Amino acid sequence: GGEVDVRGVYCVLVVASLLNIMTAELVSGVAEFVARCQTCEGGLGPYPGVEAHGGYTLCALAALEIIGSTHVLDLKRLARWMSARQMAFEGGFSGRTNKLVDGCYSYWVGGAFSILQRALSRTPQDDLLYERRALQRYVLACCQDTRIGGLRDKPGKSADLYHTMYGLLGLSLAQHYVGVDPQTRISDTTSVYSVPARMMQWDVVSSAADVVGVSSNVVKPVHPVYGVSLVPLAKCIKYFYALPPLAPSL
Repeated sequence: GGEVDVRGVYCVLVVASLLNIMTAELVSGVAEFVARCQTCEGGLGPYPGVEAHGGYTLCALAALEIIGSTHVLDLKRLARWMSARQMAFEGGFSGRTNKLVDGCYSYWVGGAFSILQRALSRTPQDDLLYERRALQRYVLACCQDTRIGGLRDKPGKSADLYHTMYGLLGLSLAQHYVGVDPQTRISDTTSVYSVPARMMQWDVVSSAADVVGVSSNVVKPVHPVYGVSLVPLAKCIKYFYALPPLAPSL
């Protein structure tokens, strides 16, 4: 009676990849299922046949990045759908076609752009496929609740922890270019799907930073797949991958 969609896929692969418990059985059929979730618009829904949505798109794309299978998607169609989510006037993202802007999609869509950048083998010189400064202006000028603090969906709404978290994640990824050199080769074959090598290749390209406003606006860089700071993530991966693996490598 539980839900069966790409959110569950993403959560399972995040936990398994961090704790060094990835197995071939666990990921069997994952790429094929996620590919069927891509809609005629180009984005991804929770399961096959359902409308594309920004949150499910991030979960789906991040899950495929963990197992190195983003190639199963029509990436150009996905890029077109994602680019249409940024509102020309507000600068923030909507989560679905014909919907209003919402601060939480600063991460759900903005973070997906960082993963798409790698999937398309784009470089920092190409920059991300959205207007980073426009998104920062929306988060900083429209999402901050000056009355109680925190971040909100949009002006007129109250701040809450959910929108604060995802607003800050989106702000971070708009300020910092966090990516992977397309020329970098995966060399770690000691674990299933080379997870530690794949995830720890992500790094900040300081020359590609683009911060709106004063220096106090800057937040720490985060990993777009996991939504956490890079240093604690690296420590977690190094700790668990130093332990005996649950299963032999593929």
